[in-house]
Amino acid sequence: MRVLSLLFLTFAVLLGVSFAILNSDLVTVHYYVGVQKIPLSVLILGVLILGIVIGLIVSFPTLFKLRMELRRLNRERG
Repeated sequence: MRVLSLLFLTFAVLLGVSFAILNSDLVTVHYYVGVQKIPLSVLILGVLILGIVIGLIVSFPTLFKLRMELRRLNRERG
């Protein structure tokens, strides 16, 4: 099992590196206060991370409510 997970991790890293190499072209990003040129792969990675963070922040209240409900039900059960 450990070999399989190591193999999967190696494959994922190689896939990520090849993606970054293929998308190394510079793109211009226009902010409200300026302009910056960055590699496309860095932009895509940044947007992916931002989406994950926003998704976690949005789902946190629901997760908190469900944990409180689970605790209440466990106390009622005994």
